Amino acid sequence: MLTWILAAAILAAPQTGDDAKAPKTPKKGASATAAKAEKKPKKAKKDKVARAAPDEDVDASDPITGEQLVDLAPPRAGGPKLEWKQHPQMKFGKNFTIAFEARLQEDAHGTHPDAPGVQCSNATLPEPCDWELHRNRIGVQGKLFKHIQFEVERELTEQELTEKQLIKGETPKSQWKDVNVSVDYLKRAQFTVGKQKVPFGLDELTGVTHNDFVYRSLGASYLAPGRDVGAAVNGRFFKRGLNYWAGVFVHDGDNARSKKIEGGNQTFAARVTGEPFRHALPGTLGTLNFGAAFAISALSDDNFRPNGFRGRTVMAQDYFYESVYVKGLRRRMETDLDWTVGPASVRAEYTHVLDGREGQGLDNENLPDARSQAWYISGTWSLTGDTKSRPYKAKNDFLQGGIGGVEVAARYERLWFDSVDALSTGPASRTPRADTVTAAGDRVLTIGVNWTLNRFWKLQLDGIREHLENPLVNPMPGQDAFWSRVLRFQLVL
Repeated sequence: MLTWILAAAILAAPQTGDDAKAPKTPKKGASATAAKAEKKPKKAKKDKVARAAPDEDVDASDPITGEQLVDLAPPRAGGPKLEWKQHPQMKFGKNFTIAFEARLQEDAHGTHPDAPGVQCSNATLPEPCDWELHRNRIGVQGKLFKHIQFEVERELTEQELTEKQLIKGETPKSQWKDVNVSVDYLKRAQFTVGKQKVPFGLDELTGVTHNDFVYRSLGASYLAPGRDVGAAVNGRFFKRGLNYWAGVFVHDGDNARSKKIEGGNQTFAARVTGEPFRHALPGTLGTLNFGAAFAISALSDDNFRPNGFRGRTVMAQDYFYESVYVKGLRRRMETDLDWTVGPASVRAEYTHVLDGREGQGLDNENLPDARSQAWYISGTWSLTGDTKSRPYKAKNDFLQGGIGGVEVAARYERLWFDSVDALSTGPASRTPRADTVTAAGDRVLTIGVNWTLNRFWKLQLDGIREHLENPLVNPMPGQDAFWSRVLRFQLVL
């Protein structure tokens, strides 16, 4: 890295040769005419002017991010140019750029001994694993000509299903993450086709490597759609003061699906964010951004299994709410706040979902809507005084004049399920065709410390306290709550 910095400094240093001579100063007593003649540059001869060839690459910024780049190797005549900013990339003239990226996350974790979510996958007998390769993704993103961008990302650690699981009707989780193409020929509209994130939820839409906590909130993990195949459009107005996203998708995202749950079908989703007070508030109050989103999905009961949401604990993956039978429409609504000021940040989000249950009663009668709700509030503070950003950027990297960036974080959240009781007549029950669904929820407190060594390495340590509101489903009998802990080592190339 030191070599790259020295190379960049040499390239950026002012010239000292003939081409960098300082302008001459008129001698004392010289006439004004002579002074003017001295200042006036000589007219270059046409045959002597050096011009760049039409296909010569003279752009020193990243066409994807617009940031300044560091050359790793000088370009050969007619050959590719290798650069490295956030990711290594190659440029082929001005018409094609491709960047390579990799994300690895190794976790050391622990929770109660019988937790299903931390069992070793290849063990003959159930055995908890202290270490887990949580994420191992590789991908490419790039730009073709001026208005076409593409992205391909694949997860390498997904487990394939056994023959026994396939016979049971379980479905595998896709290893392909983002696979899409975008075009931006219009000034205020960019169109994207392929597998991408459904525009819903602040926490879900924040990149996993940019998150303030090891795990996303429960609302983002189970109620927000996640990724799906579809077509979307996004753009901005008023110098990014107002941003919008909208799209149609084949299903309602992979978060709503599991090995046994099919999830919703055709989905329309839209999201808008803005900074309404950016001109009214002084700069010392930072940036205050508000957002809202909604999504409508079709639900079917073609599968013999219940197709509603399920609720599980953060790390242990214990079920505290089982799926109910649903049919009709799934209506998601969400609102959020994101405030950053100096070294601190505050985030809050509320999600509300209603699932129709048309003809799902024991006598094929309509049942009251199944309801799912979630909210959280979180905050961070940089102990090293760095300005809060995502991704977090330390003023002084570890072993490069500083210790990197250290911040503390805390989040309190709740996820709970019940039914709309306005039309209910029977007693509450946990059966999937109950008229009144027994309420169940989880309250979670997460306290963490994040250490960003440099733009590649990050360490996160979280302590997670969970309190299940229904004692009958508590995985730790006789206890009101239980703790989990996780240490994540993250490498991003």
